[in-house]
Amino acid sequence: MHQEDDNEIQSIMAEEKNRGVRRRRVDTEERKKIQKTKADLARVLASGNEREFMKIMREIGLKDDSPEFLKALKTFRDCAGRR
Repeated sequence: MHQEDDNEIQSIMAEEKNRGVRRRRVDTEERKKIQKTKADLARVLASGNEREFMKIMREIGLKDDSPEFLKALKTFRDCAGRR
């Protein structure tokens, strides 16, 4: 329980510290989600697993037939082919 309290306090402190002049609220949950996605993506890029790469692209909101998805997949395949 103590660790959870410390994490919550740290989260609130980060929100308050980063508010700045515009007093924009920092979404710590969104930051955690972004960090996890980055870590997952780095792992998939290192492994060269195309299915996992496509899964992550879908999770971040890209549709299979979108130009961004197709461009990312082409780049992934180009890079994976060089290994």
